[in-house]
Amino acid sequence: MRNLTLTLAAAALLAACGPQQPAETEPAAPAPAVESAAVVGPVLITFSEAGAGEIDAATPLTVEAVESRFPAATVEKQTIEGDGVYEQITVRREDGLALDLMPGGDPAVVGVIRGHGGPVVGPGGEQLGASWAELDFDPAACVRGMETLSGTLICYRQGAPQLGYVFDLPNWQGPDDAMPDGAFLESNARLSAFLWTASAA
Repeated sequence: MRNLTLTLAAAALLAACGPQQPAETEPAAPAPAVESAAVVGPVLITFSEAGAGEIDAATPLTVEAVESRFPAATVEKQTIEGDGVYEQITVRREDGLALDLMPGGDPAVVGVIRGHGGPVVGPGGEQLGASWAELDFDPAACVRGMETLSGTLICYRQGAPQLGYVFDLPNWQGPDDAMPDGAFLESNARLSAFLWTASAA
């Protein structure tokens, strides 16, 4: 009888302790995990010989096609008049992204992409604002910009003719078609845009 009483007392003690164990081991840490998941950095658009990010020579030059690739951006169509008239699509995003998409040989698809603002980088991580000395171009691989790019210098890496690096030339006093000398480029030229052009072939 005594053994039965001890057994019942032990069972009652365990039962009394049971509900308290989950409270002791319950973690109070799920909240920080949710907070850290909300931290998101800028979405980089990398220019290369193939295009810019998800845009290439097969991308239709329509607002709908571009919006599907940049759902968080403002995408608009503009009519540009110069030597000719053509449609341009602009992409603007809160992080400063600024892309201009233009036709090439085929007006139905993207033929030219100019990235001149926000988180755009070159294939080697080159960033807007980089100096001439940092990017180390050969002036012989550069041409002067024309029309909307007048006042700039566009340079190309060897073996990569589709991706141009556009340099602004502040304080340049020479003719628009003249090549600045090395000293001027070292002191003044800064990367202001990437310019991708579809292959003519």
